[in-house]
Amino acid sequence: MDNKDKLKNKINEFINVVVDKAAEDNKLDHFNIEISNHNGNLQMDYRLRDRKKVY
Repeated sequence: MDNKDKLKNKINEFINVVVDKAAEDNKLDHFNIEISNHNGNLQMDYRLRDRKKVY
């Protein structure tokens, strides 16, 4: 497996974990994923938001 495929696999794995966590917390309406790569070191962050209608 080349570097491109390894990168794709790790990114897809992370996205799947985030979507599953958002679904578990019932927050699929709004979440943010940030992924950066520097020399093969992935930094992956996510934020789930809870938004409620006030009126």
